[in-house]
Amino acid sequence: MPEHIKPVADAIRFIEERLEEPLDVRQVAGHIGFSEYYFHRMFLSVLGESVAEYVRKRRLSEAARRMLAKDEKLIEIALACGYDSQEAFTRAFKTMFGMTPGAFRKRGKMSLEKKPATVDMMLHLEEGGLTMQPEIVEHKEELVIGMGGSFAENPFWEINKLWDKFNQRENEIPNLKGNYALGVCMPKHDDLPVKEGDTFVYIAGRPVTSLDEVPDGMVAVKIPARKYAKFTHKGLLTNLPHTVNYIWGTWLPKSEYKHAHSPDFELYDERFDVQSLSGEIDIFVPIA
Repeated sequence: MPEHIKPVADAIRFIEERLEEPLDVRQVAGHIGFSEYYFHRMFLSVLGESVAEYVRKRRLSEAARRMLAKDEKLIEIALACGYDSQEAFTRAFKTMFGMTPGAFRKRGKMSLEKKPATVDMMLHLEEGGLTMQPEIVEHKEELVIGMGGSFAENPFWEINKLWDKFNQRENEIPNLKGNYALGVCMPKHDDLPVKEGDTFVYIAGRPVTSLDEVPDGMVAVKIPARKYAKFTHKGLLTNLPHTVNYIWGTWLPKSEYKHAHSPDFELYDERFDVQSLSGEIDIFVPIA
């Protein structure tokens, strides 16, 4: 195991044993013998999220499992997860799962969850979870129709919920072409309001031959033909944030290129399995 991963793996074990106890980054860092500042940076670089984010999502996922397995009162589950009130727990739960705890119980199944981080996941970047050096390509123009919204940093779970909603309606789109889907990322879109605190817009969509007919509740976007750095993410979709963090935080600053003022996009084709949420995904970063 690489030296920089072992302390994070030790920290994850410490956290998982104490999910129902008060936890903060200082306590976890002290357990493995690192300063709070250094440990925070190390944890973030390996997992792509802070200790607080990891703990919050794990607690909510375990709460969801308890709701399906036992007939416990919500206030008991809320207190066990570290929330002072049922109202605060409900707000946090709805933010992560897209529904209230009551609606979740009626649905009776898990859709999204935060699983414990594993060494295998941490080794994603270490063992070829993506192409470390991209292929520089000229990509054709793409016309896309889909569903979108605005998002803040570390948006994986919210974007996955957007794809769930889009998949239920994609057959409404006329003039479809190709057997692939596109996830488009841009600073803003004229037809999508940006919520306070959000930093970008994401559209889950399909390529089309014409933008003349856009179903209600959907938006259209034109991706220009231009030069891109094409990376290939390999493995679980949940590891995609690690690939994205590498592209933006490591490769681009060190490369000879600059990010162009144009949408980035992900391409999902037959290499990606929507059932297991794993496979290969091409990521196109516009460069100049």
